Amino acid sequence: MIMKTQNFPEEYLQELGRRIKIIRIFLNLDQRKMSDLMKTGQSQISKIESGRSAPTLFQLRMIKKLADENDHLRENLTWEWILEEKGKGIFG
Repeated sequence: MIMKTQNFPEEYLQELGRRIKIIRIFLNLDQRKMSDLMKTGQSQISKIESGRSAPTLFQLRMIKKLADENDHLRENLTWEWILEEKGKGIFG
């Protein structure tokens, strides 16, 4: 089975990357630690945060899983905020 990749607008990837970086910083993780926890390379985290690469579905799920380990984020961070910056997010 061949999976097609989705081409997202550059602006969307930059905004998504910014939100992912905010989550990482809120969790007090550097890129290396986050990449270890997500089982990916630090350079991939850098590319995602800078909007040069789209995160995979697996990576998005791992980010949400890491966030759910934090009491505040478990209660406030929604998929809608991660993907579209709508609804509840980091700042409640």
